[in-house]
Amino acid sequence: MHNRFRITAILVAIGIIVMAAAMVLPVRRAAVAAEPTVTPLVIAVPTNVAPAATSATTAPKTTGATTGVKATGNLVSANQASLAFQIGGRIKTITAKEGDRVKAGDVLASLDTTVLETQVMQAQALFAAASAAFDKASKGPSADELQLAKSNLDLAKAALSQAQTAYDRAGGASNSFIGLLPQSLALQQATGAYQAAQAAFNLALSHPTTAELAAVVAQVAQAQLALDLAKQTITNAKLIAPFDGTVVWLAPHVGESANPGVPAAIVADLSQMQVLVNVDENTLAGIRVGQPATITVDALGGKTFTGRVKKTGLLGTSTGGVVSVPVTIDIDPSDALIYPGLSASVEFQVAP
Repeated sequence: MHNRFRITAILVAIGIIVMAAAMVLPVRRAAVAAEPTVTPLVIAVPTNVAPAATSATTAPKTTGATTGVKATGNLVSANQASLAFQIGGRIKTITAKEGDRVKAGDVLASLDTTVLETQVMQAQALFAAASAAFDKASKGPSADELQLAKSNLDLAKAALSQAQTAYDRAGGASNSFIGLLPQSLALQQATGAYQAAQAAFNLALSHPTTAELAAVVAQVAQAQLALDLAKQTITNAKLIAPFDGTVVWLAPHVGESANPGVPAAIVADLSQMQVLVNVDENTLAGIRVGQPATITVDALGGKTFTGRVKKTGLLGTSTGGVVSVPVTIDIDPSDALIYPGLSASVEFQVAP
């Protein structure tokens, strides 16, 4: 009885398990059916496309067998001068304006030189006096001066002869009292006068002496120096074009005071323009004198010019850790109006 009860309990438990499994299986199948089907994504990469560059530096543009290296700079004139008054003063005249073409020696502006001109006249007078003194001294005494000296000597000789005769008549040296007589004093005076006349005549014959010539030559040289200095001072009161060119900048106005050494005008030769750029040291090795270059000027709407490397500088400068060297490019002649100060881009053709 007991065994039968155990068998019955086992059968009931198995039935419960089977019923539970039958209830869970449909739910599991429904959940699986509800999940979406995932299809793997396959991306085809073309084999003829190069990978993108990872560096922020733009590589030089490559054209054929050459590589274009670009740099920016400014236009300059191959021959340019900044002019300034050498002395101070008030501006009296301005004879040029910006844009005028001038010749070497043309006066662009001048100061009031009224006082300076008076100084020149004084220096000229002193020079004339020194020159006259030199002419007189170098020629020696005139015929009249020699004749006068000779006449004085003859008169002194005659007076001495007369005094000597009177002295002898009074007993001369044999007279113990001759020194007390007037004949003795007259002879002494006549002798002194004769000696003075003889010296004057000899001196007239000996002029000019070496010392006298040296003195008058020094006076002339000093007067000439003073005159040249006065004239140069007037020249320094003018702005003068040093060469043929164009006035690209003119600052002063009539009536203003000018300070010495302060730039007042710039003259440039616009027939030969250049571009000055700074090239980093890594690129410099590919640049040679005579190498062609293309110049683009933004101020002319991107107009391009041709040119060639004129020279490379010999002194490098460091800015922000980058060492660069100045390079000068000659621009080929053109009818376009370009002038100093404009910015320009230069592209060199450098062998790779």
